[in-house]
Amino acid sequence: MKFAFLALVFSLSLAHAVPPPAPYGAVPDAAQLSTQAMETYAFVHFTTNTFTDKEWGYGDESPQVFNPTDFDPDQIVGTLAKAGFKGVILTCKHHDGFCMWPTQTTDHNISKSPWKNGKGDMVMEFSAAAKRAGIKFGFYLSPWDRNNAAYGTPEYIKLYRAQLNELLTNYGPAFEVWFDGANGGDGYYGGKNEKRSIDRATYYDWPTTWAHVRKLQPEATLFSDVGPGMRWIGNENGIANYPCWATFTPMTQAGVPAAPGSKVKDLNTGTVDGKFWIPGECDVSIRPGWFWHESENSKVRTPRNLLDLYFKSVGHGATFLLNVPPDRRGRLHEVDVASLEGYKRALDSLFSNNLAKGGKVTADTIRGPEYSAEKLLDDNRETYWATPDSITTASVEIILPEARTFSVIRLREAISLGQRVRKFAVDIRENGQWREWIGYGSSIGAQVLLRESPVTADGVRLRILESAACPCLSEFSLWLEPTNVPDTLAANESASHPLPKTDWKIIPSIEIAAHPAKFAIDGDPATFWSTPDAVTGAPPTLTLDLGKLRPLAAITFLSRQDGTPNGVVDRYRIEWSAIDTFSGKPIEGEFSNIRANPIEQRIDLPHGTIARYIRLTALHALEKNNVTMAEIGVIAP
Repeated sequence: MKFAFLALVFSLSLAHAVPPPAPYGAVPDAAQLSTQAMETYAFVHFTTNTFTDKEWGYGDESPQVFNPTDFDPDQIVGTLAKAGFKGVILTCKHHDGFCMWPTQTTDHNISKSPWKNGKGDMVMEFSAAAKRAGIKFGFYLSPWDRNNAAYGTPEYIKLYRAQLNELLTNYGPAFEVWFDGANGGDGYYGGKNEKRSIDRATYYDWPTTWAHVRKLQPEATLFSDVGPGMRWIGNENGIANYPCWATFTPMTQAGVPAAPGSKVKDLNTGTVDGKFWIPGECDVSIRPGWFWHESENSKVRTPRNLLDLYFKSVGHGATFLLNVPPDRRGRLHEVDVASLEGYKRALDSLFSNNLAKGGKVTADTIRGPEYSAEKLLDDNRETYWATPDSITTASVEIILPEARTFSVIRLREAISLGQRVRKFAVDIRENGQWREWIGYGSSIGAQVLLRESPVTADGVRLRILESAACPCLSEFSLWLEPTNVPDTLAANESASHPLPKTDWKIIPSIEIAAHPAKFAIDGDPATFWSTPDAVTGAPPTLTLDLGKLRPLAAITFLSRQDGTPNGVVDRYRIEWSAIDTFSGKPIEGEFSNIRANPIEQRIDLPHGTIARYIRLTALHALEKNNVTMAEIGVIAP
């Protein structure tokens, strides 16, 4: 009788159990859920470029240059883990084609280097270090290969997939496999020293390559400009727009389906009700460049800047991929380490005390007991407050036991059911009176961090004003941002000493009235020198007259900063002289990655250089047919 009664009670409870909401729109797969939950992970750029002081190697670098003197993978990976990063992605091959493992596909690899007498394997070292540190490991394998003679032919695609196969089958599980959009251009190409162009939409046959990766590593997320797992955020500044939707329909500016490397619209914002779940990933370097350069030791991002980037990436619903490059020892530089430690202290302080805890949370409507408002405070992303299917506007209140001071609100949706909320506002209660505190809320997704000046209140109310389906939220929490986060470097090595630009003269070979050459030395990055469109004949030049002979260490260049690539110089010639004619050996090179990362470029001059005149020749520029430059500077020894 007793068992029959219990069975009846159980069956009645099942009959009255409220089913969960149906998923809405595009939803994440298991790999995407796992990657988004990581929030932050690190990038490591380390290859021959570290030793040649380049950002993009040409492909003709000798493997003999790669020889770290005090390599310590546990110092590198352990530092990243202690700083809170949940994974590390290694640059296994950059555009120069040098492979950081003893691949069978090319001789241009680490076995031909003097490091460990050719017996070393950097990929194995980093994979093992990640395992020891308790964080995940991932691979970046550049599709573009400036060394390989077969690049641009079908044979190279076979070789590239063979390289992927080696990485994905010999070094353990990968949480992410990273592909970028730098494809084709000048290169060594087995000694041809030529330019090769490809059809970015078709050459790599990405669907086949991605399917191959998924077969070998089904739990890995695939990153590229357009996904399919994570998408590029459209800049290398580490900043996502707000709102930033996790759903995305990859389309080019011309309105056709996009491929990696094409000009894709809406990368920074995502697409409301997009066709696919492809969240944003914000990649940025702790230094101006992606590889270690001694001249950048004084330009490492501060803890305050890193915390700001966390708010503008993770806090906007994206993930945060921070590059921290090892130096020529094979260790993270002390300045970088100090900045990471300060950033972690700030992050720990920020999230040390959820000020909503202890408060009474109620909602004006709930779907059922298992979807109550208390789920918002249980620290579990898999439980959530939800409303009935027919209710798409609702509110939740947290009444605190006393007035508390906070400055940050964190909201999270139950994203396994899709991104649903479209518009919301937040009110606070001060001295018994409610007032609107935040009125701009739109996307939530994996999370949004609402960052404002501190307020003291004893109540907080979230109002869902618009939702595409019944709202499903897993967190509503309150935090206080620390105010003592350092905004200076722990050390100031290799500081630059820019010469003042007073009394300089600048002589262009050509200019236009709206953008005269004097704009390149006015100290204002918002102005720039420009030539007319459709320049023909000899490449445009700018000549600086410093007024007198001066010792010189380097020349700096800043491209236009208005977000337009038109006329941005990417290949250059630098000459210098004591008189106003130039006959010495010039320096020629390229500003690598200038389209995606238009930071100040530094060209070091030979030790002991003394000159009065400097001439820049723009050998090539991006887009259009004009040439532009925002600022030119000179660094003294």
